[in-house]
Amino acid sequence: MSRTLKIVNIAVFIIWIALLSLLLYRQYAGTPLGKQEALKGISKLTHWYDIYAGPKKVGFARYTFEWVGDEIIIRYEQEVKIKQGDREKFLIESYRCLSNSNYAIKSFEYSSHYKDEKGIKVTGEVDADAVVFFLESPEKRKTFRTSTKGKDIYLSTTFIPAIIQKNPSPHSVFTVPMLDFINLSIDDMRVVVEEIRPMKLGIQVVSYYKMRVGNQIFWSNEKGITVKEEYPGGLTLYSQTEALAKDPTDRILFDSISLPFLRSNKIVKDAESLKLLKVRINGFPLDAGLYDKSLVTLQNDTLFIRKEDPEEFKKKSYLLPCKDQAVRRYLQPDEWVLSDNRTVKGNALNMAAVEKNDAFRLARYLNSNLYFTVKTMPLFVLTNSLDTFASHVGDHLQRTVMFASFARAAGLPVRLVGGLVYRDGYFYFHTWPEAWFGKWIPMDPTLAQFPADVTHIPLREGSVKDITSLVNELKSLDIEVLEAS
Repeated sequence: MSRTLKIVNIAVFIIWIALLSLLLYRQYAGTPLGKQEALKGISKLTHWYDIYAGPKKVGFARYTFEWVGDEIIIRYEQEVKIKQGDREKFLIESYRCLSNSNYAIKSFEYSSHYKDEKGIKVTGEVDADAVVFFLESPEKRKTFRTSTKGKDIYLSTTFIPAIIQKNPSPHSVFTVPMLDFINLSIDDMRVVVEEIRPMKLGIQVVSYYKMRVGNQIFWSNEKGITVKEEYPGGLTLYSQTEALAKDPTDRILFDSISLPFLRSNKIVKDAESLKLLKVRINGFPLDAGLYDKSLVTLQNDTLFIRKEDPEEFKKKSYLLPCKDQAVRRYLQPDEWVLSDNRTVKGNALNMAAVEKNDAFRLARYLNSNLYFTVKTMPLFVLTNSLDTFASHVGDHLQRTVMFASFARAAGLPVRLVGGLVYRDGYFYFHTWPEAWFGKWIPMDPTLAQFPADVTHIPLREGSVKDITSLVNELKSLDIEVLEAS
């Protein structure tokens, strides 16, 4: 291989290894990956990602898995902005590989180039005992043959679903034969399942898997889909919608996976049927003003949370728009709740008209409608109501913002509340809207509760930034269930 070709290969592959590939970690102890069962009943899945360098967005990426018979076609594409001196250049990388139903690689092709420039291309075929690499650059073409030693081999896009299908436990260690594009070789990589973390997602509690390979970290859901990748130097990929991934705008990051969860001292059974929850809060300053004219009473460090029958606050319904000047500010838009947007307002007024401009009926309709029309997906940036209106995806934060946007546009005062909610033995960070019926009534379009159950622990109200700022403070909070009846 010529000196020029070597320099080209090294330069491009250093970038590749920093963004996509796995850094070598030469402690190979662990369970061999072995054969897996294939996923059934799925034809094609595409996943989009933001790429951030610290707080700045630098690009986007896309994975596509397509099942064709007993094989899987896997495509990866990314565009990353790289600064070189005073210039900004766009590195475009892509690969396409064919795997068997166990995610082991059968063939692949990879290309890398700066926009409007020539680059390199690597293709490969895997036979019974070797990988044959074909390397092309502007100067030369080369062929290399590397032994597989009879093992199945993987890429960073395929080893994760293969491991997840083994139902690993925390601290499991696996040995994964991985293609190494730097040395055109195959290296046994040590993959450690460092943590399995519960997360409330929509109405469910799901598990997320943290895997470490050297000093790179991958987070995956229970289906083997990567939702976050952390690389050295602060580069991170976050699962995202297609529209937001393609949008180069910097947004405020909000890491859904890192949200705290607190173990309950008591198991709360059949939460939706409870009429009263009594909890003691330590390590967090409770604001008495938050509980004024609400279903929550504060006594020292203890909250008494009651649930009101919907027929009771239905009696306090009124014609929209609300005329109560005391809650006028909860009809105003902000940078997240875009209730003055023409599209949002037009839809809101139409919904209100269908519901006879009745406050109770509109609130009930919005609660049900947003539960069904917003597809549950964890997002890693803060979004406004137009983002959600366009994508129809999100979780509790996006449903809360949409509820407030439509309600305020129609003249129904709504405030955004952040705090904790109980699910399956733990309290999780959660947000929900509260509508005005002479007092604040909590509702939950994420959990399909109208009104919300008494395990909703309100800790802060305000804008999206206000209630999400609560997250760091929850780490020092201690909650004790005193009574659930």
